Amino acid sequence: MTLSPSDPSSLNLADYIRPGDLVTWGQAMAEPLELVKSYIEQRHEIGPARAFVGLSISNALNEAITDRISLISYGALGTLAPLHSKGLVSLVPCRYSTMPSLVTNGQLRPDVVFVQLSPPGPDGTHSLGWSNDLLPVAMKHARVVLAEINPAVPWVRMDQPLDEALIHHTITSTQALPELKAPDPGPLENTIAEHVANLIPDGATLQYGVGAVPSAILNALRSHRDLGLHSGLVTDEIVDLATCGALTNARKNIFQGVSVGAVAIGSGKLAEFMTDNPAYLSCQTAVTHGAAPLSQLDSLVAINSALEVDLRGQVNAEQVGSRYLGAIGGQPDFMHAATHAENGLSIIAMPAKSGRNGKRSRIVSRLSGSQVTTARSDVDVVVTEYGAADLRGLDVQARARALTRIAAPHHQEHLEFAVATA
Repeated sequence: MTLSPSDPSSLNLADYIRPGDLVTWGQAMAEPLELVKSYIEQRHEIGPARAFVGLSISNALNEAITDRISLISYGALGTLAPLHSKGLVSLVPCRYSTMPSLVTNGQLRPDVVFVQLSPPGPDGTHSLGWSNDLLPVAMKHARVVLAEINPAVPWVRMDQPLDEALIHHTITSTQALPELKAPDPGPLENTIAEHVANLIPDGATLQYGVGAVPSAILNALRSHRDLGLHSGLVTDEIVDLATCGALTNARKNIFQGVSVGAVAIGSGKLAEFMTDNPAYLSCQTAVTHGAAPLSQLDSLVAINSALEVDLRGQVNAEQVGSRYLGAIGGQPDFMHAATHAENGLSIIAMPAKSGRNGKRSRIVSRLSGSQVTTARSDVDVVVTEYGAADLRGLDVQARARALTRIAAPHHQEHLEFAVATA
């Protein structure tokens, strides 16, 4: 099928979106900005509807739009965080691996899907570019699929070709894509990264998250060899790992020689790396987060972060006090898989303290919120700038003592008292 895009000014979304519909679109750099802009501008003519959105890094979503668009998400991420703090985003607590089934089974089945596409690639087809993850499943089950083609989107090899027959209407877009650059790592992050790098063997397959600490960890792995990548997220740092010869995927059980990711966030450097690269494959969530593919990976090392870890090893990556700041996401999927993998390792890497002047310890006697993002049984090692606490095989008291030792020194006395009186 050949897509024939039209000018976006001629698009009347009321022809496609009905009052009460659930609309969804790509997240992060895959957000189809022209379609979203048109939807927001035409929302009063369309009538009240709902939108399920993921990580948003653009400025398209704001308080004003919620007069007609009810926002739903799996987390308070990016520009959704301030909206959630005002009670304007409803959250669906779920593992990322379950989201395809929520679409398929109807709980989060969209009526209308917006997608952002690359121009035609070498074989004449279009690509989803920056994000594959849930979009093919959503497209398959939607009543209407609308697409925008943007020359800034790279043509990326996907695990399954895009089914262009599902697309009802296509427009062109020249919108500049948003970027989310992780803060540059400083001495703190680099110290944490050194501890983590010492735990990772050559040949390990990596999963990681976003932020200054993951960036520092990937930079610290450049002297490693035959690393693999099987991650929900990929960022600029993988380009340098591949260029220096550290990232080869040579020892992976599946997708040997190929880095696998679902959502890419980065600069033109990453776009150039992904473009028609046989060593990179953009995959759907069932492939990146699914239990069956993950169970086939030996030496899987899952590197994630937390807002808090309690003395039992339970992880809170979502909420501090009344402030919801994150998501369940894929952390439990990868951490659980890594603890079960042969030679696998699940790591939580985080600064030991937070808040002004480090007043708040991230290692706590009790989690400040009611949420447990990752169970204590799925945490092998916790790392801060003060060292690594290997929790494997330790009883409850020994776990607490090991975690206390890597807390900030001025918080250790309180934690030791908590251990002694537990």
